Amino acid sequence: MHIQVITDSSTNVPDDYLARLKIIEMPALVNFGAESFLNKVELSAEEFYRRLAAADKLPTTAQPSPKQFAAAYEQAAAAGMQEAIVVVVSGKMSGTLNSAVVAADDGAGHRAPLKVHMWDSLNAAMGAGWQAIAAAEMAHAGQDSATILAELAAIRGRMSTTTTPATLRNLMASGRAPRLKGSIGELLDIKPVLAMVDGTLDPVGQARGRRKALAAVVDRTVEAVGNRPARVAVGHANALEEAERLAETIRGRMNVAELVITEIGPVLATLAGPGIIAVCAYTM
Repeated sequence: MHIQVITDSSTNVPDDYLARLKIIEMPALVNFGAESFLNKVELSAEEFYRRLAAADKLPTTAQPSPKQFAAAYEQAAAAGMQEAIVVVVSGKMSGTLNSAVVAADDGAGHRAPLKVHMWDSLNAAMGAGWQAIAAAEMAHAGQDSATILAELAAIRGRMSTTTTPATLRNLMASGRAPRLKGSIGELLDIKPVLAMVDGTLDPVGQARGRRKALAAVVDRTVEAVGNRPARVAVGHANALEEAERLAETIRGRMNVAELVITEIGPVLATLAGPGIIAVCAYTM
């Protein structure tokens, strides 16, 4: 293997996949007032939710810096890698891709010590994470970068990411769902159903109550994937029991080749709010 896969923490690649596939993960920042914490490094999900419950104001986030990516490129080169494929959260929702680009060539004489290929997942959470995992699996199998990037384009085209938040407060404050304000009213117990569409989070439906909203998320995923074998991820923000129940429903309705349940972590929970659940799936 001579290709290093690098990703960011907002792709939610589970720790066991990171370790097994030797993926380098760039942590984003979560800011509580003047205090800043590296996601997963200096702030666990448990500590984040504790702080969130006690906070007067919503925390903010910041993408990994060019300096972090530059260090990752150096690390990969030192390990003997000749190329890197950087798979990141949608460039339409985050500045992470730009940080990776700047680190590869800042225009002022600093260039990465290996060839770097940028890959915009046009997705988030495991909708991006599955792409990083697939890239690393192909790299370990000895595929060249051109083959990997071509297959990533095909996987990206088959990816379905559908979600429903428990509250609109965080999404509205973050601006990550720009069409939400004009599309979803503040009607009693009306829950939006959102999907990743060309790199942005768009409203695709609504349901009365949490149970029906989660059912709509599954319905949309089933419609997108059909009966073909699929890799599926159920992501949640401090809602493990609901995620586990939803996973069982999915196993009963889909041809599941692989299923993981992931905690989406402090950065995405800051942007989307506690209680959000997302289903990310693609056909193999």
